[in-house]
Amino acid sequence: MKKILVSLLFSLFIQYTYAQSQEDSLFILIDKAIANRPDFASKKNLHIDSLKKAILNNSVLEEKFELNNTLFNEYKHYNLDSALQIAKNKKLIAFQLSNQNMQYQSEMNIAEMLGKMGMYKETFDLMGRINKSNLDKSLLPYYYHIFHSIYILLWQNALSNEEKLEYQIHLSQYKDSLLQVTDPKTLAFKLILSGKLVENKQYAAALEIMNQCRIEFGQNEPEKIMIANGFAEIYEKTGEIELEKKYLSIAALGDIKRAVKSYVALRKLAIVLFKEGYNLERAYNYIKCAMEDATYAKARFRMIEISEALPIITATYDIKMKEEKDILFKYLILISILSSALVVFIVLLFKQLRKISFGQRIIELKNDELLATNNQLKKLNKKLSEADQVKEAYIGYVFNLCSTYIDKLENYRVDLYTKLKSKQIDEVVRITGNSSLVTNEIREFLQNFDAVFLNIYPDFIEDFNNLLKDGEQIVPKGGDFLTPELRVFALVRLGITDSSKIAIFLHYSPQTVYNYKLKVKTKLAISKEEFLIRIHQIGNQKDIKST
Repeated sequence: MKKILVSLLFSLFIQYTYAQSQEDSLFILIDKAIANRPDFASKKNLHIDSLKKAILNNSVLEEKFELNNTLFNEYKHYNLDSALQIAKNKKLIAFQLSNQNMQYQSEMNIAEMLGKMGMYKETFDLMGRINKSNLDKSLLPYYYHIFHSIYILLWQNALSNEEKLEYQIHLSQYKDSLLQVTDPKTLAFKLILSGKLVENKQYAAALEIMNQCRIEFGQNEPEKIMIANGFAEIYEKTGEIELEKKYLSIAALGDIKRAVKSYVALRKLAIVLFKEGYNLERAYNYIKCAMEDATYAKARFRMIEISEALPIITATYDIKMKEEKDILFKYLILISILSSALVVFIVLLFKQLRKISFGQRIIELKNDELLATNNQLKKLNKKLSEADQVKEAYIGYVFNLCSTYIDKLENYRVDLYTKLKSKQIDEVVRITGNSSLVTNEIREFLQNFDAVFLNIYPDFIEDFNNLLKDGEQIVPKGGDFLTPELRVFALVRLGITDSSKIAIFLHYSPQTVYNYKLKVKTKLAISKEEFLIRIHQIGNQKDIKST
């Protein structure tokens, strides 16, 4: 049971959605057609102009009458004043031809136009002068049609129920008369029959007739419009609003495309949309379009019909527009407030981002400083490591040297003691008076220093010579490890830059140290400042061998 209910609801939803989509599509087509009315009117005018030229160029009265008749049919729903004038032209031609049927047809054309212009008395007077018994059978349907049309207009504009009832009786009678004189095989007969059935509230039978009309006559646009109006009338009576709107839309679309200016469907559609209340803008546009077209056609009776609904629709539309403007104004205020809040938020966000950016820059600067400090610490650690290795090497060297000198002093003491004890005074004087002993010790000391230094900085001589000009390199000779100049700058590399300390260490005079430094500086391939920096960098990237 639940499945059946769900399927039924789904089916109804699909049908409703499809109907809504179809209805919206028709409205969109009508909107486009209204926008293109000048194009449709232009095509209509071209056709009318071609008929006028044909009339001017034709001298055969019978053919001229038929061309005027065609032109009258083009004008009668397009411009009533022009149609009236063409009807009068037809009457003149009919008199020239002395053709009574043509005269009656022309007079009825005039009467039809006068009725559409709201000149009911003149219409009845003119129709009253026509002897029905003298009319050709082919003109009888037109004769009754004019009376039927006039009474429709009178019924629509009646002010009291008594008047409406009286006109309704006449309408019913003329429908009966039309059914008697109209060919049952024609669309006109079936439309009148459908109207009679609607009058008698036989709506199902009326729908059956209209469906037959659609199958048999619904191929051409004019007939299609009449059939759509017939369906709309039935659905109006049965209260089926959606179907009424559908067929009114089809009829209205056809009228606009055919450049019909005096019509019913669009006005009725506007009123239906207005009563529904949710499509007021279209209702306003449609009733406005209908009034413009009725005014152009000089269809006074249509203008009266439209003028009854136009003020109400316009007033309601204006109220709706005012409400929408009020809502729009409120939204505008809200958007302005939100925009202001957004601007404030953006400003605050921008300030915050600037703070964050400033903080990031500070962090970056601090990171750079920290990185520089780390690099300096690495260099310092490297120097300390290097210094530690140098200290270890030289401490070992000093201890070894001290031990050696202690041994030598002990041997020297024992030797002197032995000689003194043996009273070899001359030999003691000879030994202590010999200066070569100290010289030899200094030479050995310097050789030991050179050996230890080159063990720590094995590429010192090569790196040092790279700082000198070509051809000015200093190369040790003989069995020496370092030259005096190299030895001076070896101590500079070890961090001893004071000339007096270098002189004491090497047993040179301060002037000698100065001369060695000056001699080297004249050979430099780089500046003095860079030379001092590069001296201290010798051996930094190389491993120091253990002693």
